[in-house]
Amino acid sequence: MSLRSRLKLPKEHGAWAMLYVPFVVGLAVAGRFSWAIVCLFISISAFFISRESLLLWWRAERRGRKDNDSFYSMTAYLALAAIAGLPLIFHWRLYWLVPMAIFGLALLMVNGRQAVQMEDRTIAGELTALAGLTLTAPAGYYAATGWMNRVALLLWAFNFLYFASSVFYIKHRIYSLNPKRVEDQKKICRISLAFHSTLLLGLAVLVVTGRLNLMVLAAFMPALFRSFLRIIKPRQPDQPDKGRHIRDYLFAAFPSVYHTEFYYCLNPGQFSVIIHRLWSRRKLRH
Repeated sequence: MSLRSRLKLPKEHGAWAMLYVPFVVGLAVAGRFSWAIVCLFISISAFFISRESLLLWWRAERRGRKDNDSFYSMTAYLALAAIAGLPLIFHWRLYWLVPMAIFGLALLMVNGRQAVQMEDRTIAGELTALAGLTLTAPAGYYAATGWMNRVALLLWAFNFLYFASSVFYIKHRIYSLNPKRVEDQKKICRISLAFHSTLLLGLAVLVVTGRLNLMVLAAFMPALFRSFLRIIKPRQPDQPDKGRHIRDYLFAAFPSVYHTEFYYCLNPGQFSVIIHRLWSRRKLRH
């Protein structure tokens, strides 16, 4: 048995990215470090890992079997999450993390129920999980700054929308490869077109009205381009997609640019201070 199986770690690589990339985004926008961040990182990691044990135990219960190993590992991970989270509440007094944790736990239970009923791979199931995973963005920002404000809410909204694009794209891609699911392909095509058109229009309106920096729209462009390209030219099963790997690598690499843009767009004052310090050091060296 592999180490991952013994520790009951989640197998979905995309879910790990959706958990930690928003967390890094929140920290980048905050622009400061606190030991509360370490406790939060341990807490959200343990909480996320507990989902795998929860699903194994829940499925066993529904089938009338006992899975004590999964129950004990789930309890251990949740206990670790609680222990790491207690200093955040009682020492750093980050009280807004309590409703966020309750909301995250509720989403975990809903998504767990969907998974047990084999509905977690539906669009609704994946968006439910995504809503919980991207909570790490406002949580990280709040733990670093102590502020629960408009920026924290925007971080959650933008991270959710950014990764929601991949949910629709992957569904569309899977259906386009299966000749027996033509109707599903047409349906997801319409849903994806509606979502991405609304997203593009909404971001464009915010940019034109001066409520959003143009660079935030630029951060979404690779995801939008990839999705619209799939809608316009859905690949047939017998047609090789030669550019798929290039587009996927670009999309995977873009979060690094993405959270840099958020750092600039949502906290321009701090960005200017850093640029000034770097310029001052350069002048001193010369």
